Amino acid sequence: MIDRVTVSDRRQLCSAFSAEEFDEDFPPGYERHYWHRARSAIVKSYVFASCGPGDTLLDIGAARGHYVSVLRKAGFDAYGCDLGGPWVHEEARPFVFPKTDFADIDKELRDRVTTVLLLDVLEHIEQPVSFIGAIFRALPALRSLIITVPARQELWSNYDEHYRHFLRYDVTELRKLALRSRLSIKSYSYFFHALYVPALLMKKLGVRLRLARPKHPGCMDC
Repeated sequence: MIDRVTVSDRRQLCSAFSAEEFDEDFPPGYERHYWHRARSAIVKSYVFASCGPGDTLLDIGAARGHYVSVLRKAGFDAYGCDLGGPWVHEEARPFVFPKTDFADIDKELRDRVTTVLLLDVLEHIEQPVSFIGAIFRALPALRSLIITVPARQELWSNYDEHYRHFLRYDVTELRKLALRSRLSIKSYSYFFHALYVPALLMKKLGVRLRLARPKHPGCMDC
């Protein structure tokens, strides 16, 4: 059985970004960077494959709400929340709830959510099984999780240290997490394959990465 996790516990288990960290990781114009443009298309393709037109989606750890905007423009009933307090894109503001735990969202909305997006969230969670269990308890209609995580522990870098990650995932670790969380993996894949070799070479050479750009070379989605 998954132990009950309170809201205060969840705040300790995950690392809400400070205002400075939001500015580092999501500077003005970040959504036009190739990394976010490519990931937006990938996430949208998974949503189209997994969700119907009447489904309600919740992006947990939504930051500035870019992916909520992308999905709403694609016709989905998408919302977001974040424990931090970032500024949010104007078009997403009515649908994104800063400084809000997912369990504190209005019950009527929580009862409608069928799909949760965890986009580069799980690496910040020390106890992901308990975290996932808490999500399912708070969202009774939930059927699907769409997850992206930084991939391959051998690529661990100062990015991971700076943003207080606990792990970079691979397929084996995701399968272990799914088993312990009583989930089945419908599909998974790595993306940004071309970044793997340069990132590994930089790691071998001891090169420290600059922090003022999107992170997570070698991501995978599940």
